[in-house]
Amino acid sequence: NTGVLAMDPQRLSEVLDVIVQVGTATGEEDAAIALVGSLRARLRAVTAAVAPAKRRPKVLSLEGLRPLAVGGHWLPEMKHLAGGVDELQEPGAPAAGLRWEQVLGYAPEVLILAPCVSPTPEDTLDELDRLASQPGFWALPAVRSREVYVVHHVLFSRAGPRLVNGVELLAKILHPEL
Repeated sequence: NTGVLAMDPQRLSEVLDVIVQVGTATGEEDAAIALVGSLRARLRAVTAAVAPAKRRPKVLSLEGLRPLAVGGHWLPEMKHLAGGVDELQEPGAPAAGLRWEQVLGYAPEVLILAPCVSPTPEDTLDELDRLASQPGFWALPAVRSREVYVVHHVLFSRAGPRLVNGVELLAKILHPEL
């Protein structure tokens, strides 16, 4: 009795659905349903906490630095739930390459660096000089206001419960006053 699960979640809600599917397939449906219930409660708590925010900053997260790339799928949704705006991608869209001119034109208010190829945030720091040498980097609103963050990519790139940790971290970055 071998079963096959086809899993290709594109949105955060689909990631949570996959957790239940895996729980059901492994005989742990009750545990999976309880886990997803607690994750959804945490997401509701974040959205309630950021609801009074007076503004929603423009966020750019770079999941690739060589070449530049923005992560897709659930990341735009995560930014929205955390009280930010991602005008470059729609929820569910695939990851996409980005030109430096697009970064300059977007003028992010918050810049998140979480490249998937960097094993650790320290490795990302080693590559930061390449990004900082780009023309106009120091004039970006995020850089001028010191809103540049290096974050471990596992909070954004891997479908699973850690994505909720990523939403919570984004909310703390975007709205520390709340």
